[in-house]
Amino acid sequence: MMKKTLLSSSLLGSVLLLPTVTFAEETAAPSTTTADQAPITANWSGDAELGFIQTSGNSDTQSLNGKFSLVRELEPSTTSLSLEALTSEEDGDTSKERYKAEVKYDYSISKRSYVASVLDYEDDRFNGYEYQSTLAIGYGYHAWKDENLGKLDLELAPGHRRNVLEEKNEDGDKVEEGTVARASLNLLLKLGDGAKFTEKFSVEAGDSSTIYKSDMALHSTLVGKLAMKVNYQVTHSTDVPDGIDNTDSLVGVTLVYSF
Repeated sequence: MMKKTLLSSSLLGSVLLLPTVTFAEETAAPSTTTADQAPITANWSGDAELGFIQTSGNSDTQSLNGKFSLVRELEPSTTSLSLEALTSEEDGDTSKERYKAEVKYDYSISKRSYVASVLDYEDDRFNGYEYQSTLAIGYGYHAWKDENLGKLDLELAPGHRRNVLEEKNEDGDKVEEGTVARASLNLLLKLGDGAKFTEKFSVEAGDSSTIYKSDMALHSTLVGKLAMKVNYQVTHSTDVPDGIDNTDSLVGVTLVYSF
């Protein structure tokens, strides 16, 4: 438990320092502008979303879902950070608790091609693992991009996965790690004024298991920078600890503030 706490704190500290580090890079970089050339500055954007459900009567339930995303664009690179937390209680007992963090760094090498790298970490208290993490670096391709309609990005990368079980498996091991092949797509469709559909899908194939993840969402602007989001998440693992379901799904409704 101490190792798990230290690892979680270290990773969370690293990702939270990301904006500070990148801002320092910005300000420390020598200026190459001239009188006819505007200064090169990074573009920052992000989302903060929150959803809460409470019921009472025959059963008392509380559910809280929060997410924070930050993106920094400074040609030729794009850096993004995503933090997510989900907790749920039923009749006073915790029935769901999950924390996720992802850091992504893309470096353009041509108009369509880029080097794609991703580090993700997940701590789900009810999936039989202390934590699961993957680091992958590979090739990305902007398959389609239209300012008015949307975009589609495809990625393929080798990587390394490390999972730590809550209890030892039948071989007496608590750690599962090895090489994986990771493929993913990121789709954005603009449906009209203030509405869009997104789909993030990934497959990680390794010796211990193959993991499929899908996160689709429908966004609708309410007023200004405030929107409502309905999303459906599915995770399916071909091999899981005893007593754990192979498929885990979530339907959520959240308010999103974009900045």
